[in-house]
Amino acid sequence: MHPYGMDERGWIARHGFWPLALLWLPAGIAAQAAVRFGPDAVAAGRLGPWLATMAMEAWSLAPFVPCGLPLALGCRRLWRLGYRRGAWTAGVALGAATVAVTLPAGLLGPAAVAVCAVLVGLPIWLAWWWLVWKA
Repeated sequence: MHPYGMDERGWIARHGFWPLALLWLPAGIAAQAAVRFGPDAVAAGRLGPWLATMAMEAWSLAPFVPCGLPLALGCRRLWRLGYRRGAWTAGVALGAATVAVTLPAGLLGPAAVAVCAVLVGLPIWLAWWWLVWKA
């Protein structure tokens, strides 16, 4: 049996972490753009061209795919320690903070977004280290 009890779970439950870990930040950036620019397109009655532009430019989010990993992996560590609710709460809160930080950091480029994502994810790693050290 696997040390984390994953053998009796289905394929999606076992492998669902990686798509979520890799895609949450690009999805958050796209959602932030939709919230910021979508209402203007709806008010102008031109939602179709705006959605087409968003779909064609989705490839531009590729550099941000690995930037969400530090937070996701830190949350996974907390999850494996048994702090499931804390991992989800911290992941959602710090994930929202990371998405908010990407707006000004994105002006400096993907490297700045990566640095900011690591810095915002640091509290999860510090909490994990403290919990492991305490036990």
